[in-house]
Amino acid sequence: MSIETHQLLVGCAVGVVSAATQALGLTLQRKSHLDNDALAPELRVPAPRRALWRAGVLLFLVANIVGSSVQITTLPLIVLSPLQAVGLVFNSLCAAWVLHEPLTRQSVAGTLLVSAGALIVAAWGVVSESAKPHNLDELLRLLRRPQFLVWMGATMLLVAAVLVVISHRTNHPAVPISKSSDFIDGDDPQGIPAKQRLISGLLYAVVCGILSAHSLLMAKSAVEILVRAFVDGKSKDLRHYQSWLIVAAFLAFAVSQLVFLNRGLRLCSTAVLYPLVFCVFNVASILNSLIYFQQTAQMSALQGLMVAFGTLLILAGVLGLSWHLGWHDTLALTGPAAQAIAEAQENDPYKSNPQSPGFAACDSAATCVEPLLQPVVAPDKLPLLQHRHV
Repeated sequence: MSIETHQLLVGCAVGVVSAATQALGLTLQRKSHLDNDALAPELRVPAPRRALWRAGVLLFLVANIVGSSVQITTLPLIVLSPLQAVGLVFNSLCAAWVLHEPLTRQSVAGTLLVSAGALIVAAWGVVSESAKPHNLDELLRLLRRPQFLVWMGATMLLVAAVLVVISHRTNHPAVPISKSSDFIDGDDPQGIPAKQRLISGLLYAVVCGILSAHSLLMAKSAVEILVRAFVDGKSKDLRHYQSWLIVAAFLAFAVSQLVFLNRGLRLCSTAVLYPLVFCVFNVASILNSLIYFQQTAQMSALQGLMVAFGTLLILAGVLGLSWHLGWHDTLALTGPAAQAIAEAQENDPYKSNPQSPGFAACDSAATCVEPLLQPVVAPDKLPLLQHRHV
């Protein structure tokens, strides 16, 4: 077996394992949020104090760091593209296995649409980059270009606007809780109907995808500086504060996208959330590369059309998955939490006898008042007690 073939097999094996591990990590985080929200408010604990959530984050980070490092060094781009779609398939399988979400023909069709769109976007969105790393002065010139500043400002304004919309939907539900048939009692500490939780989760996916793309861009810039410093022996760039500002920007984007990813995981299924994150991330990354590295001329009209077509396929798949999973089962509980709530509802004495003791039949709704809710008669209006004869 040749060295190239061996590297290809190792890279593919690591890619498949890391895709499955990342999907499992996301699903465990989602399950941790569901189980915690099922508890009484006084029993809930923050995510970092939950063992299941920590395990999910650890699996997710290890799969991203180790998997990406091995794949980039061993696989060509034409092989990396299909492996990204494999991760989406594992994501749906983990949601069905761990969260017990139904795996029907509709969900399979949505997953296939998402995977096909991912393949098209990854294959046609590849743009060749310069093999020579940029120095700090070149990177700063790219960062200061008006086109890039306008693009970055527009995306950050979009992120801010989406977060404002999420906050408004959270604080002002469109459907009153008392009249909403979609409200999941006991699950939601904020009192948001299930439909709005799903929509807010998808909006968080948009935010996470944009921030992930910017995080990758800053990471690539920081890596180019480090490569020049430690490989080429040109470490003078590290003595300038601008280099560390780029690293700080990378860390800020990376941490914030992880925070918003977890907020989205609490609100909607990974089978819906992750494909949309993937879609937004790919489109934003392509635009970042075209604008930041001035590669607009390197993408043909056919490539642009194919990327748009792949994006539409992903969005259609996400819409199908959200319609299948989400309007009334967005917060479907699993495991012991679901069983406990079901038993409590079954044994509720008010369910079998919804009227207070002493409730008398009434002729009209106007006079139909439960005894415990009747107004108290003032003492001076009470009838005089009759004298008791001995």
